[in-house]
Amino acid sequence: MLPTFLLNTIIKIDKSKFKSLLINPEGYNPVNNFFTNLKSAIEWSILHKEDIIYCICDKEGLKELDLNVLDCLLQDIVPQGIYAFYVHATYGESVNINKHCKAIYDIQNVSSFILTRPIYQLVLLFSEIRNEFPEMDRINFMQKITPHFFCFNSQNNNIARLKETKFHIVSPYRNVMPYIQECIDSVKAQSYERYHIYFVDDASTDNGASIIPDEHNISVKINKSRKYALPNILNVLLDNPIAEDDIVCLLDADDKLAHKYVLTILDGLYKNPSLLVTFGSMKYLNCLGNYGSKYSPEEFNNIRHSPWRAVPLRTFRYKVFKEYIRQDPELNLLRNSDGQIIKMPYDRALFYPLLELAGYENTKFIPSVMYEYRLHENNDQYLNRNEQSISNKEIRMKTGLKKFF
Repeated sequence: MLPTFLLNTIIKIDKSKFKSLLINPEGYNPVNNFFTNLKSAIEWSILHKEDIIYCICDKEGLKELDLNVLDCLLQDIVPQGIYAFYVHATYGESVNINKHCKAIYDIQNVSSFILTRPIYQLVLLFSEIRNEFPEMDRINFMQKITPHFFCFNSQNNNIARLKETKFHIVSPYRNVMPYIQECIDSVKAQSYERYHIYFVDDASTDNGASIIPDEHNISVKINKSRKYALPNILNVLLDNPIAEDDIVCLLDADDKLAHKYVLTILDGLYKNPSLLVTFGSMKYLNCLGNYGSKYSPEEFNNIRHSPWRAVPLRTFRYKVFKEYIRQDPELNLLRNSDGQIIKMPYDRALFYPLLELAGYENTKFIPSVMYEYRLHENNDQYLNRNEQSISNKEIRMKTGLKKFF
């Protein structure tokens, strides 16, 4: 039986009607506080060495579960680092990722959820510090402890694809040999397989390119002299056959995709033909939690002078880039005061024009974790912090483009 905890004392039930659930096991004594009860449920689970618990927030969430289907899902997603997910929730948009799970967005209410052992301590930590963040209500709290926004479904999801999206993953790098294999593995693990990845070795001295396999959907270009990331990305986008509705993803080769369903989620979202650009969310490698937030309409309308929110994973339809090239064929928005292509930060230089052309309505912030960012001694933010700061100011001072789409 699955240990099940009612986090709301208002819920009244007949325990005998639930054959698969061990509801409010002996030793768990709920009070009239959601956060106190959740803390007690986890402490009970740690004490009794339970690896999985089922938490009920309201009467809408109290339903039997097919434990065989649940076990199959857990075996699939827990190895991907997904340690918590919703069971019953009210939400807006969703994307089916496999037969029994979907990614959900615009969450209005959570009625029940599953927690697994690897996340117990993080949930306890958030419970302890929650009082320091008075604006963190139950929904905000839930989104912190379930950063992938996955939702269980015991019924079979329809995952048929009427039209498959082609992804072009651009991965520039320099001297990151110890990390390239993880990047490659994260792409090759994707359940969605219609992609091509372009690695660009920017005159590395560590022979990192030797790790990259020779396969039909993997390309490698090795520069004899250093060009920096933005020129390398531009060369890939300008020199390869990419269809207008194909999707470009920017993935640094020392980072990785967060789990095997990243491209599946993007494929589902880009089924909306009006969607042109996405960004977010990311986490730091080997850490829990997620980072990212969406622009308000007011911020977006003055985007070069607003806080930078377009964190990885950054993607766009190729036709947005194609339109940018049409409007700025000399790439003036990507050049510094000396007329050279900006070395860094490449993400802001390139993404500001794409966001401006796409417009607020055609841009989507993805709140679930899609990208894992690695901190190491060769990061530009450590090696070239001053140059990044100077170039960022220059990028922000440029006159942006008007919405086109």
